[in-house]
Amino acid sequence: MNNRLFFRIGSALTSVLFFVACSSSHIETPNKPSESPDFIQAKALSFEQIILQSSPEPSWQTVLDSGQLEPLRTFTTHGVTGGKVDINNALIEQGPNSDVPIAAEARKLMIHAVGNPTIPHQDFAKWSRWYQEDGNTQIFRLFKDEENVSNQRLKAARIEAFSPSHTWRPQADVWREFNARFTIVQAAGCVAPHYCSIFQAKGNNIDHWSVMLRVDDKGDLWFSPRRGAGFENSKPGVMTLIGKNVLGKPFDMRVVDNGNDYKMYINGQLVGQDQWPRADVIGFRWGIYMGKSAVADDIMVLITGANMK
Repeated sequence: MNNRLFFRIGSALTSVLFFVACSSSHIETPNKPSESPDFIQAKALSFEQIILQSSPEPSWQTVLDSGQLEPLRTFTTHGVTGGKVDINNALIEQGPNSDVPIAAEARKLMIHAVGNPTIPHQDFAKWSRWYQEDGNTQIFRLFKDEENVSNQRLKAARIEAFSPSHTWRPQADVWREFNARFTIVQAAGCVAPHYCSIFQAKGNNIDHWSVMLRVDDKGDLWFSPRRGAGFENSKPGVMTLIGKNVLGKPFDMRVVDNGNDYKMYINGQLVGQDQWPRADVIGFRWGIYMGKSAVADDIMVLITGANMK
């Protein structure tokens, strides 16, 4: 075969392969940060722009010494109040979820705090050190050195919201959905190995987790799949970087999950997908969860318009 004929055949084959690739565009492929613009694409807002009013909170040792969480390592109901936080609602409450009310009573929301895992909406005010509401935005805070004192598990500090009435069993053709706007205000405490999970799709069994959205102490955002207790969920190559230093940059997140397959979108772009078959009840949680990490510094996350379908 001469070189001219070989060139013509090669060019034709390249054209066919290009056509086939373009015809398969219905298959979603997550973009990688190195291949696409920053998924967040928002100008960072300063702390002073976001937070109009807040005051320093007592240290963790001061809280423990107050006796408000005693007896330690049991569920307590007294709670710990904090100073009022006032956010710039006009600046934060934008985008597709901005008009979605929290509606804690109607949706029977609960929070899981360091001293009690099932706090009903009527008692939220008792736990305002960690959880507050302002307009359509939920304010989640953890402070340096805090840890779980509701049972014998060490570390595992958290403040998360969830709705027992919005749990579901896996069905292959039924997709459940979570939407919200996130603004990470402080993240210096989100250290390894767990960093901060600010969203989880999970069940009550350790094998019923599927996916987390995580932020680290540098403010970098990560798509984090989970595959049960034996899977090293934080090891290199498992988590996918979504964006560098997202502090003060509001973004919209959407997760769809049918109990086997799931996908995560940031600002409408697919950033990750995976499979993990689950057999029992699943639900969504959002806020701050530390896992095996200590709280190295103060953390604050705002979540606007959280809703489930």
